[in-house]
Amino acid sequence: MKRPRGRPPRAGAPVSRDEMLTAALALLEDEGADAFTMRRLAERLGINPMTIHHHFGGRDGLIGAMSERAHADVAAPEEGTPTERIGGLLRAYHRQVRRHPGLTLLIFSRPTVFPEQAERITREISALLAEAGLPDRQGRLWRDILVDITHGAALATAMTQGNAAGAPAGDQGAEDQGYDAALDELMRALGR
Repeated sequence: MKRPRGRPPRAGAPVSRDEMLTAALALLEDEGADAFTMRRLAERLGINPMTIHHHFGGRDGLIGAMSERAHADVAAPEEGTPTERIGGLLRAYHRQVRRHPGLTLLIFSRPTVFPEQAERITREISALLAEAGLPDRQGRLWRDILVDITHGAALATAMTQGNAAGAPAGDQGAEDQGYDAALDELMRALGR
């Protein structure tokens, strides 16, 4: 009988795609973006790195799937003015970037990776800016400003707190209140 290649699954049970994503996000939280490798993740799961490759098509596919999970629920509120809805969307996105700063840094370090959820969020912001009456060029400028401020504030907060992944969703520190105040001011300016 020919023995299969690679390390057998733990206790004979296969590792699911969901378990791989959970472990990948935990690895990022525990060790950071610089330590994130397919090999390290495979070691953590007790599987062959090719198993991860098989499920995700490589590192970029894994990063995309992690983003899909982390940002799937980020959306603008159904009700409100376009600027109120943009504010709600950006606050939801800010919370997720704070929870998963390593994932955001990993995406930034891989220019070929622009996950579907990031595209969806960007399109949603652009559509709401158009609905608010901004012409394309001005809408793109405002979109980039708002996204950059959101990334910067969330990453700065996460880095100064070590990692905000363990902070409860409603737990707002002074940094988050500062972001909210700045976003409110930007939304007022946008609404004029």
